[in-house]
Amino acid sequence: MNNMKLQAFCLLVELKKLAPVAKELGLTAPTVSFHIRSIEEEYGIRLFRTNAGGYRLTEAGEGLYHYARQIVQLQKDMNRFFENLLAGNIGSIRLGASGLPAHIFMPDIIHLVSTAYPDIRISLEVKTAPEIEQKVALQELDFGLIMETKQENSSLVYETIGEDELVLALSPTHELAAKKDISKGDVLKNKVLLHTSSSSTNHFIEKWMDPFHPSIYTIELDSVSTIKKMLTFGKTIAFLSVALIEDELKSGLLIKKDLHDMTLNRKIQLIYSKSRLESQMDSFVKTAIYDLAKQLKMYPSYDIIQ
Repeated sequence: MNNMKLQAFCLLVELKKLAPVAKELGLTAPTVSFHIRSIEEEYGIRLFRTNAGGYRLTEAGEGLYHYARQIVQLQKDMNRFFENLLAGNIGSIRLGASGLPAHIFMPDIIHLVSTAYPDIRISLEVKTAPEIEQKVALQELDFGLIMETKQENSSLVYETIGEDELVLALSPTHELAAKKDISKGDVLKNKVLLHTSSSSTNHFIEKWMDPFHPSIYTIELDSVSTIKKMLTFGKTIAFLSVALIEDELKSGLLIKKDLHDMTLNRKIQLIYSKSRLESQMDSFVKTAIYDLAKQLKMYPSYDIIQ
């Protein structure tokens, strides 16, 4: 099966219509249809159920799409490698990060890499940890920095580069500010702000609140800056990393309450594909990330960083 057939199939899954697939590949619509029928005949299966809304995958189609997407991406990566090699380019690096690692690590890492490799093309995607894991597994990203999700992908390498602890952030004017020891019951009585884009943080909060969390009153926001602003009004609380509120703590706008609970400790992980061919630039990126973690003193509670 040639790569053009798989590209046509993957694009038809994603675009739902023949015309845009044909335009994307520089083919005619009948040729795209021919490629799809060719795959079906080769395996003796049906890939799509056609309806008024476009193309819907059969069970066999779902399975093929899972593997075809990876094959197409690997072909693109190989082509990109040889294009860079033949053109004499240093190459490119595609980074991904979930919210906290993006804030803590990525500005410095991008600066270090772009300084060491001034001709390199660098891109960064900031998404939830599960989304970054999926993109790295599909090799749509070269490296990812995420907060642990507890659901490791078997095709990826996970290296712990540090540890972060969630604290309870609130205004000095909040009624809990003067309370020395905060209990789960105290949290339950207050409005808790949640960051909708931080699935890993919310997972840890729910784990800490269990069995209380089903009745907790939460407000979901997709902006950390909005959460911090709302906290200053003195009516809400939030679980946040200290790294996200350093400026507010220094200025006195916010205070933190350490809850001294190990279940609120989270690993910060560097992830990449097990099948990745490591280059000199890859080694530089990984070393830069570990060196920065040491400078920031984000050591895990166990000795994993040499």
